[in-house]
Amino acid sequence: MLSWAQQRKLLFVMGAVALLLAVSGAYGFFAFYNAPNCSNGVEDGNERGIDCGGDCIRVCAADIVPPIIHFVRAVQIRDDVWGAVAYGENKNRGVGSRRAPYVFKLYDDRNLLIYERHGTAFIPPDKVFAIFEGRMFTGGRVPTRTAFDFEGASTFERMAEPKLTVDTKDFETGAGQSSLRAIITNPTRLPIERIDAIALLFGTDGNVSGASATFISILQAQSNATLTFTWPRSLPRPARTEVHYKVLGRE
Repeated sequence: MLSWAQQRKLLFVMGAVALLLAVSGAYGFFAFYNAPNCSNGVEDGNERGIDCGGDCIRVCAADIVPPIIHFVRAVQIRDDVWGAVAYGENKNRGVGSRRAPYVFKLYDDRNLLIYERHGTAFIPPDKVFAIFEGRMFTGGRVPTRTAFDFEGASTFERMAEPKLTVDTKDFETGAGQSSLRAIITNPTRLPIERIDAIALLFGTDGNVSGASATFISILQAQSNATLTFTWPRSLPRPARTEVHYKVLGRE
């Protein structure tokens, strides 16, 4: 039987060994364990794919309904300067894309390419949207067909867009110019930064006859601002108008 002194010495040794094992285990855990995250190139945690789904802000491509493009149309701005409009819809609730690459192509009546424009679009969540490109110089050739395609794989992420209201006011047309005014209102208690707005004019045939874009750097909380869209030529009074906004937010 061990004496009291021997028992105390044995307990001390056992405690020291246990402490050493605990420290070694903790060091090994933190040295070799990689906590799940959304940028390590590995599917881990509750992700549904590599760095997407679960708690990640990025949504996996397999869970995305591709945006629908309802129509594409060229619109004349002046003389041999044209623009192009893609009218689309994103049905993904609470999910959008900040940079979706695309290409517009204008063709003449012989199906020869007149102009090609590449760009990136902000696609807002769960709403109809418009993509507009202007200042396409055609050299006097008239576009008879317009094509639009998304290029490559776009990154979609969870996002919430503030709900604004837009009230279209006056359309005016005169000697060599036309304009449309609208009031955009921010009913929220926070200022909203970087708002992109596009106005579309529709003729009696239901087709887009004009498009113009403007931008607001900031719209203060519970306030409104006037959106002014202009065209450098006289346009017929539209049968109806639409104004589409996108809240780009802070860069």
